[in-house]
Amino acid sequence: MGFLKRLFGGEKENKESGYVDKTGIYFYVQCDNCGTCVRLRADKEHDLMREDNGFTWHKTIVDSRCFRPMPTIVVLNNKYEISDAEISGGQYISEAEYNTWLKHKDEPEEQVESSEVDNELSDDIEAFE
Repeated sequence: MGFLKRLFGGEKENKESGYVDKTGIYFYVQCDNCGTCVRLRADKEHDLMREDNGFTWHKTIVDSRCFRPMPTIVVLNNKYEISDAEISGGQYISEAEYNTWLKHKDEPEEQVESSEVDNELSDDIEAFE
């Protein structure tokens, strides 16, 4: 009965209700090019490759803004703790940094006053003449 409730939305499973994702590992990455942050989930059973002393996860990450590929390799021990992580074109960030970015991502960037731009343009034109 509980399965059907969850399936059809009768009961929400999230952090507030105590839901814990036991089969997923979450990674947070920020693109070096555009600054967009990405949350990724690796399934312990299907996405990780078994190695001698743990697991390896290979992934090419692409954000939704500039679409530049960020290839990564993560090495985990038998307890699914990260022992090494390499990424090209981005950097790993914490969950707190990701949540902060998420809260502020839709805020408008600081606007430059048009009078400042006009002054800089006129200075450039005078220097050119």
